[in-house]
Amino acid sequence: MSDKKESDYLKLLTHLGIAPEDFLMIGNSLKSDILPVLNIGGSGIHIPYHTTWQHEKSARVEDRTNFKEVDHISKVLEIFRG
Repeated sequence: MSDKKESDYLKLLTHLGIAPEDFLMIGNSLKSDILPVLNIGGSGIHIPYHTTWQHEKSARVEDRTNFKEVDHISKVLEIFRG
């Protein structure tokens, strides 16, 4: 997906027949990977990359039950294992 706005995610999920609340996005960009998905009712796991673009640094996520942040992709499985 070249553009990652809420409307783009909704269009994709509608095309795939997936409800937003059943969708989980894992990505390294809060601004384009995670926040739009959270805003439409989905879930997100953020894996920060050691280099972050300046425009990404302003992105923040308030406390949400549908959001997690891990420091390495290997820790994603720990989230699913509980």
